[in-house]
Amino acid sequence: MNQAESALENKQGQLQEKVKKEIEREFDKEFIRLRENTGFSEEYEYFLHILSFQLYPEKFKEYIGKPLAGISCVQMPCELFDASGFHPLRLCSGSFAVQRLSLPHIPALTCPFIKSITGAFYRDESIEKLCDLIVIPSTCDWTVKLPEMTGGKAESIHVLELPHVKESERGVKRWTGEVYELKRILKNYSNKRSFRKHLHISINRYIDAWYALNELIQLKRKKLISPVLSMVVTNAFMLDSVESWTKNVQRIIKMDHHHIDNSRSEIFLAGSPIFFPNMKLARLIEEAGMHIAADELCTSERILTSVPVYDEDSEYGMMKALAESYHLSCSCPVYIDNERRIRNILYTMRTNGIKGVVYHVLKGCHPYDIDSFSFERKMKEEGFRFLKIETDYSKEDRMNILMRLEAFRETL
Repeated sequence: MNQAESALENKQGQLQEKVKKEIEREFDKEFIRLRENTGFSEEYEYFLHILSFQLYPEKFKEYIGKPLAGISCVQMPCELFDASGFHPLRLCSGSFAVQRLSLPHIPALTCPFIKSITGAFYRDESIEKLCDLIVIPSTCDWTVKLPEMTGGKAESIHVLELPHVKESERGVKRWTGEVYELKRILKNYSNKRSFRKHLHISINRYIDAWYALNELIQLKRKKLISPVLSMVVTNAFMLDSVESWTKNVQRIIKMDHHHIDNSRSEIFLAGSPIFFPNMKLARLIEEAGMHIAADELCTSERILTSVPVYDEDSEYGMMKALAESYHLSCSCPVYIDNERRIRNILYTMRTNGIKGVVYHVLKGCHPYDIDSFSFERKMKEEGFRFLKIETDYSKEDRMNILMRLEAFRETL
């Protein structure tokens, strides 16, 4: 190694160490804020512990004790991974600091979510790099290019080709074929026998989790728990075994709950996902005197969208039910035919007396940005207030967003 190469390696090592410390500070600051949140109790400490595993990849791998399958979307049937002996791990970095490692490799206007995932692959140590398999659905242009942007850091990648016309016979057929292909890929990595038996067990595990999640959501609807703390719980979902996560959500459900300030205006939160430790927008909504009574975020209420319904417990019956459940219930704006999504949101708002929508767009998140215009028109036609917040993982716009949220609250 010559002098120039040695100097470059030393510089890269210093950057790695600096980013690592910055990420640790991000997590520590967020943990402190959460412990100061109204309603925080010891039951939530478990989920902070689970989230902290992102700082200690080897400890996480040891804790899970299974091969890891990294997935970039909740439309992947978790039951398939579980039945094949994998732990499905959401590629879900909300760290701002880790983006520094991705900057030389991607466009400046890349979505913050993708910046953070890419940066995680360029870290010396990260959970993402410990994955035995990465599964990426072709949801948006950014995820399609993710294998290229990670520069070969992910050794084994499988891409699911997502049909963007959902509610058609052709779309359902294509998606079902993709789910069967995923099963074949997973079985090639797995030594599990009696797949049908394991799939049946896995489906029941996730049904239990779905029921627990829905009870948690009802507590949020009734203003009995903080929406920020609810998001902490859901962000921890794929960093834990499904059984342990469900058991600890049930501990929260069984707590003695007290009403949060009833003067808070109830709003619906739509748009781009919120990933830990970047809880900025959810926290600012609370600071502005509003309560997120409901949302459609794929890191919150949509982490588990429906229960697979099957008439027979044959492998075919269960596979068909899983494919339909994950496909038809997904309300991501990457689909062309999404009228069901709007109907469901309007029903939720009317049922719960919600008067306004805050629409969250991560800068560079094109599907949600484009969707926001038609979404705003439909909400206003139905008599609801609407506010669009476009932001990223940085903190500089915090006060500007807070002032806009406070002004929005006055219109409710």
